[in-house]
Amino acid sequence: MRTLLIDGDILVVSTGAALEVETDWGDDEWTLTCDVKEVKATILDTIKRLERDLDADASVITLSKGITFRHELYHGYKKGRSRKPVGTNEVKRWLIEEHGAKYKPGIEADDVMGILATNPRLIKGEKIIVSQDKDMLTIPGLIYRNGEIVKVTPAEAEMNWLTQTLTGDTTDGYPGCPGMGPVTARDALERRIGLESYEHTVERGKRKGETETRWKEIDVPTLWDVVLHQFSRAGLTADDALLQARLARILHNNDYDHVKKEPILWTPR
Repeated sequence: MRTLLIDGDILVVSTGAALEVETDWGDDEWTLTCDVKEVKATILDTIKRLERDLDADASVITLSKGITFRHELYHGYKKGRSRKPVGTNEVKRWLIEEHGAKYKPGIEADDVMGILATNPRLIKGEKIIVSQDKDMLTIPGLIYRNGEIVKVTPAEAEMNWLTQTLTGDTTDGYPGCPGMGPVTARDALERRIGLESYEHTVERGKRKGETETRWKEIDVPTLWDVVLHQFSRAGLTADDALLQARLARILHNNDYDHVKKEPILWTPR
């Protein structure tokens, strides 16, 4: 049994955007329209094609609706996003009510995929996440992106998540650790390197005799310590680091309370 977990947010937006039509009525009057029936038909065709190409027995579409816990954690979350295509809300309603698409209040489509992918009971058999979003590389398991199925190990998923914590995500609107690019972040995490400050006295030149703070690399025991040291060097706190980690973390099954129906915010152990 093979089930596809399809990112409905990307599917709906990309299909709707491709089928929008601009009409020039003259005298500087324009309208933007979309044949929602065509969008719905195209989405169903896309799902069937994915099932055929990936030899899947079934699909689950996941969607986001409304304010999520990340919006409540950080006021700038996804503030820079552009408008949704015409008819987006109607297409999402149709997918939920007529095609069993899954969504949970307070969390995103990504989180629903992450929970379903890592829960051993909700869906039996093999599960493949279908999404172009790099955030989904923080979930261990199988993901279909760029035309191929990739296996993400638990260790790789953790590394990808903490890299995202350090670099932030301009698309989602959270900054990460100032000055950290993906190469620098990945290198620090892979070498498990922390930073220790010390006072250095300048020995020559115009600033001879002045003291300045410098940093030296030290080994640290955990990947989370690497993150904390980088935020500290940037003049930020452990709470700052924790906020970015929570924003970057796509929920796993253990990050969700199925009784209270709410996320369990990640906390370092």
